[in-house]
Amino acid sequence: MKIIGKIRNRFITLLIAILTIGFIGYLDYLTGAEFSFAFFYLLPIAALSLAPNTKAYAIIFSSFVASILWFFAEYLSRDYSMLFFPIWNAGVRLSMFISIGLLILYLKKKEKKLKTLNTNLKSLNEEKNKFIGIAAHDIRGPLGIIKSFTDILIEDHKDDLNPEITEVLDIIKKTSSNSITILENLLDVSKIEAGKLVLNFKAQDYILFIKNQIYLNQLLAKNKDIQISLQSEKDDLLADFDEHYLSEVIGNLLSNAIKYSNRNTEILVKISMPTSNQLLTEVIDNGIGITESEQKSLFNYFQKTSSRPTEGEESTGLGLAISKQIISLHHGQIAVKSSKNQGSNFFYQLPIKKESTGDK
Repeated sequence: MKIIGKIRNRFITLLIAILTIGFIGYLDYLTGAEFSFAFFYLLPIAALSLAPNTKAYAIIFSSFVASILWFFAEYLSRDYSMLFFPIWNAGVRLSMFISIGLLILYLKKKEKKLKTLNTNLKSLNEEKNKFIGIAAHDIRGPLGIIKSFTDILIEDHKDDLNPEITEVLDIIKKTSSNSITILENLLDVSKIEAGKLVLNFKAQDYILFIKNQIYLNQLLAKNKDIQISLQSEKDDLLADFDEHYLSEVIGNLLSNAIKYSNRNTEILVKISMPTSNQLLTEVIDNGIGITESEQKSLFNYFQKTSSRPTEGEESTGLGLAISKQIISLHHGQIAVKSSKNQGSNFFYQLPIKKESTGDK
């Protein structure tokens, strides 16, 4: 039957199918009632349906041939009290052959259309990612210049400026900084979607890496009198990871914990090893939490929850989706445990080589 699928001339495939059906009918006649060839009649019809360029008429014609041959094979090899019964059986088989053959033909055409649509969508998606990458890259430069000049004006001339002007400059600085963050996230999304996000794995001290990330985010947490503390089973731990992209993950989790926590609270970063080759990192806050129904789609692009930052901070809805992709590229998993008004625990688990833990 594979031969039929490889031939593109529909008349040759129909001829091969008819010859095959004829051979099956002859065997059916020779064996009589001792062996049923019911299923075997369907094989050449199904193969014909799957062949390229097959038309519906070919399925109907081959089904008629199969049902007629089956009728003669039964009528000549069995005893019937009435001619009605073999005719009735042949009619039922004809309906079955045509229905199954046309169904397979329909599904094949649908599959072909889906493949064409998927190819077109893939091409459009690649163009979209390319456009986003170029646009984000070109816009990021001017925004960076605006932010830099605003910093200079605020730092070097704050004593000479009117308080209202200083306030406006602060708004420009904050807005440009948020816009740059959004553009960087969009660049990451375009790289991920295009499959061009390449990680640079390097063996390094994971505990020291986390301490550095806590130090950087503690500066932001001070504005809300939030303390970030570290709890680890080990003082040092060698692991292979991409420092740049994993810093995006832990930075995003800490940033979210700060945004959704109230003043004068604590955020705990907990590092443990549930197994000898698994590294678990948890970011636990006492914030406003997330409902269970919203947790299921939390790691999708542009996904936001009903929970809002406690002091009106900005959120793009991209950070967690990007974090999930980065953790996946590290061959790990990321998830959340949370209840409304009872805080959140965002955690990710990474594989680690046993020798990296210092075990013998």
